[in-house]
Amino acid sequence: MEYVNYIALGCSIVAFLLSVIAGARVGKFVRSTADTDWETLANLTGDIAALKRTCQTLNNRLNGMNKATIPQEQIIQQMLEHQNVEQIRRGG
Repeated sequence: MEYVNYIALGCSIVAFLLSVIAGARVGKFVRSTADTDWETLANLTGDIAALKRTCQTLNNRLNGMNKATIPQEQIIQQMLEHQNVEQIRRGG
């Protein structure tokens, strides 16, 4: 039954160490962003929005390249065939 106590102790030590590491990372983040003002934040937000639009445009272009295109003549032919079938069904 002692091994359960050792496992619990080990888990507690690991949890404590992880919380210390997380606290250190949060402290580092707070120190690095301490001199950030609202104007800088607004500029970063604008830059991120511009990057997002650029990525969306690029993705749309790449998706357009991958799509299989149907020739326009084939579409017109299918439309004409569909119209002929509709006229036959109507009795005209």
